[in-house]
Amino acid sequence: MGGTVLVLFYGSILFCIIASAVRMTKYLTAPLHLRWELYQESSVYELRDWWQKSPRRFGKRLRGVILDVLLLREFYHRNRSFWYFLFLFHLGLYLLFVWHLWLFFTAVTIPFEAAWDGGLAFGHIGTALSFVGASGIVFRRAVDRELNVYYPRVHYVKWLLILLILAGGFLAVVFHFDSDVPQLLRYVNIQVTFQDLEHKLHPALGPASHVFFVSFWLLYLPFSHVLRIFFRYYQYFRWDDVPNTSGSTIERKVKENLARPVGWSAPHIKSGKAWGEVIRETEDLKEWKVVEDEEN
Repeated sequence: MGGTVLVLFYGSILFCIIASAVRMTKYLTAPLHLRWELYQESSVYELRDWWQKSPRRFGKRLRGVILDVLLLREFYHRNRSFWYFLFLFHLGLYLLFVWHLWLFFTAVTIPFEAAWDGGLAFGHIGTALSFVGASGIVFRRAVDRELNVYYPRVHYVKWLLILLILAGGFLAVVFHFDSDVPQLLRYVNIQVTFQDLEHKLHPALGPASHVFFVSFWLLYLPFSHVLRIFFRYYQYFRWDDVPNTSGSTIERKVKENLARPVGWSAPHIKSGKAWGEVIRETEDLKEWKVVEDEEN
């Protein structure tokens, strides 16, 4: 059993890295029009005089990203009751991230007995906030029709895994390590430095259960909505409100797309030609009243 958990854990890490890299590469090399479909908020191009507006500077965009990521600004304005649980969950995650960094750094740099005892409470607070927030998110999505109707049932499995991970980590620290900081740091040191392979092959039930659920979460991560955070903000920094000017990279990619063949047909679109040829045919545009007849 221990060997299975070990292989599953490190295998899931490797799989998560490779699968995420493949998805990101696929996205980065996708045609330009596919990126437009990921646009999730209002744009300067909705304005009639958009060409007179200056593109937002990097600092302003970075500020917007920070507000969205740390404070979940859009949810605060659009659904305040849902935002409370969402913010608690993410705040707890941020605290847990810092706590794990503290664990790894402390376990390999200072004597275990000299470690700060308050670090344990720090981890418990983060776990409690995330657990309460995750539970509230699941409840709100289940009872709120506006949230429920757009949320596929399979995503509830994600939240079940998260709750099991949080509960498993808390129970392992409290019951297996007896809430003892030096004992916990000693265990982390062995895991990080690979000093005791026999210990890794035969882990105790508490830590093994926590690692088991984490492994399944890592297998799920590359295919989840979480990875879209990279997609959204990569697009936000690189292409948000960037005009298509003469000689630009966007113009070159648009021309490449216009050279692609039309792969489908409809009453207003005929296959067998390149997109550049189709958009130059004004007969269909006049018929669908996209442009006015020259006689008019």
